[in-house]
Amino acid sequence: MSSIARDSSRVPPVWERLPQIFGYPFKTACLTTLGLAAILYLIGMMVPLLGLILVIAAWVVLYKFAYDVLEATARGWMDPPEIQRKSNSWVLVKTFGLFVLLGFAVTGIAMVTGSLALVAAAALFIVLALPAAIITLAMSNSLMSALNPGTWISIMRSVGFPYFIASLLLFMLSVSQGMAESLVAGLFGPSLAGHVGVFLIGGYFLIASFHLMGYLVYQHHDMLGVEQEVTAADRARAANPDLSPLLQEVEGLVAEGGVDEAIERLQKELRQSGLQPEEHERYRKLLRLQGRTEEFLAHSREYISTLLYGLEQPKKAMSIAEEALRVDAGFQPEHPKQVRDLARLADQYDHHELVIRLTSPFGKQNPKHPHLPENYFLGAKALFEGRGDEQKALKILRQLQKHFPDHELSERVDELAERAERIAAS
Repeated sequence: MSSIARDSSRVPPVWERLPQIFGYPFKTACLTTLGLAAILYLIGMMVPLLGLILVIAAWVVLYKFAYDVLEATARGWMDPPEIQRKSNSWVLVKTFGLFVLLGFAVTGIAMVTGSLALVAAAALFIVLALPAAIITLAMSNSLMSALNPGTWISIMRSVGFPYFIASLLLFMLSVSQGMAESLVAGLFGPSLAGHVGVFLIGGYFLIASFHLMGYLVYQHHDMLGVEQEVTAADRARAANPDLSPLLQEVEGLVAEGGVDEAIERLQKELRQSGLQPEEHERYRKLLRLQGRTEEFLAHSREYISTLLYGLEQPKKAMSIAEEALRVDAGFQPEHPKQVRDLARLADQYDHHELVIRLTSPFGKQNPKHPHLPENYFLGAKALFEGRGDEQKALKILRQLQKHFPDHELSERVDELAERAERIAAS
């Protein structure tokens, strides 16, 4: 697979996704679920007898959604699930059971061994293994599987170092949650607003943490054997919603390794109805990265003509010419007139090297062309003003004075020759 395909389909590591992870709970589906759960929680706090049931229901709604988020993210969906996935309402009970049984395990080690060091080691291992256990519970919906240390170790070994980075990030999220909850509790005290505020903060961090764990699975789904529901093409299109439909199609092809197919698709559109500027740029980048130099240079010639006389984007035309010359030092535009027009523009914007590279071979290729005097004058001017090479500039100017004494630029040629001669003699 080409480098462009690898770049396009690359899954950024979890630490590069922190802004998206923190922003994930603010998506519509998350806010809707958080709002519904908060209403249940608020009513539960206000109702004397049945309130506990509503509070539990609020946490069930929240945890079920969090597990759905984890599984959906793991299978390639970067937006919150809009419909119910396989996790059921018992997931809160299973999560509670997971924590209780892991706590019993640490307590059992303490009672049997009496060793503080062993207890500390066991507690550290369980803290590190907890994300793997929650991931297993989310993906299998089985508490027994989630309690299997062999499964934890297998996940840690498969993911490797990124697993421990993710564990550290989850720990930092937990610390941040505690600080935020303490701040809200301190501001509002034991009031309803304080209780609901703490609940909302807990829900926010719960969803963000479960999305993080899901993304870790998604990043390593091949090694973990997790089947994806979203193709690379779908992800490429979803990641670029502002692109034109054609570019979304192209990005999808590239993401699946079909770089040549993407080029052919752009070529077809170029021939039939033309391309938009961003589509031209993508086409050129794909051609270069695939090493299709001749096609790249041919497109450069056509595109320069379009930019100069169709779109009237002179600076862009100069940029395309400069890029083509970096690829092939012998590059020349499609028609001699374009050399003169580009050289004029480059002179206007002080792109001296571009003037020199465009005009230097013109005489050999077009020895009797009417634009030859002007091109040579512009080249001499660029040598003098850009490179400070008054000797070479003066040599060209003397040839112009000799062979084209009556040209419309003769006064400017004489003036520049005088300046160059004066500096050369000083």
